[in-house]
Amino acid sequence: MVKNIITVLLISLLINIVIGLFVDIGKTLQAIKEVSFVRLVTPFLCIMLVYVIDTFRYIIVFRRLNVHLSFKDGFYNNIIGTLFSNLTPSATGGQPFQIYHYTKLGLESTTSSNVVFSRIMESNLVQLAIILIFFRRGINLIAMAGKGSYLLIVGMIVTVVITVVLILAFTNAHLLNALALKLDKSRLGKWIAKVSKDDKWAEKFCVWTDDLSKGFKLLWVGNTAAIVADLALYLVDQLIYAFALYVPLTAFVGIAIPVPEFLLTFILCSLVSAFIPTPGAAGSIEASFVLVLGAITGKPAEAMSAILIWRLGAFYLHLLFGSIVYFTVPIKAKIYTKDERGILRRQRRVKVNELGT
Repeated sequence: MVKNIITVLLISLLINIVIGLFVDIGKTLQAIKEVSFVRLVTPFLCIMLVYVIDTFRYIIVFRRLNVHLSFKDGFYNNIIGTLFSNLTPSATGGQPFQIYHYTKLGLESTTSSNVVFSRIMESNLVQLAIILIFFRRGINLIAMAGKGSYLLIVGMIVTVVITVVLILAFTNAHLLNALALKLDKSRLGKWIAKVSKDDKWAEKFCVWTDDLSKGFKLLWVGNTAAIVADLALYLVDQLIYAFALYVPLTAFVGIAIPVPEFLLTFILCSLVSAFIPTPGAAGSIEASFVLVLGAITGKPAEAMSAILIWRLGAFYLHLLFGSIVYFTVPIKAKIYTKDERGILRRQRRVKVNELGT
């Protein structure tokens, strides 16, 4: 864990040094020196607010599946999920750890997988909706972004492709199963078997995707109201994430970018940078945002200052915060059990005086 944190910091430092070669580093350092405490703490608090919202999102959806998740466990899950996303290449480790955490608490792995992975599709649906709604504004942004226009175009394409693939994966598991079985005898399939140390990985994958697809359909079809609420809350999440950067950016560059254009830029740059295999997209996010926002505002040095302040509060301080939580708060195993009504809930602590009676 400590080694991963050091790796993230070194990669990010190196990339930011390279970025600094292309902007007025003097202006950047001067702007950072003058930053107020409020601007620094705003991104950090924004992410904390997202943790709270995401915890209620989990509580709402799990309740529809007869699981009464406690706020404490949901809040911990979001903090540590973000930590592992920040420590793994392209931010891919968060969801698997969240599933592991819920399963260790006593929740069924299939149920946890359905809820956690369905969020991936929800996020892509919301992002696709934003892109479609503001598509015309996006065309104008591409014209303003200079060299960063390529990133915006790629971001749009990536969003559409991923959304389509996820819809097929969740609604037509047999397509993924056919692909897995076809790969099983290929060189890639043999390599997967060697790495996973399981010659029957394809068959197990098929069983897993079938269960996931069935559970996904049950979750979305049987609990439409909860999913709609979850989608709406994820939209709020996106607005808060964007606000965390919008505050320091407008302060540093002195230009109030229209919110629709900024939200679109934020989503597209975030998507593209996530595909660069650095831990937690460290450094790649700074690079993509500086390239695009620097061109749009015409003030790359000031834009870089704002982005560094944003990343410090929204990423690096949460890397520290999440690490402290991870090392100081142990995960308790199998503390969720079914009550007489078949509802899975956290075991109530038994007081000492109750044990003596």
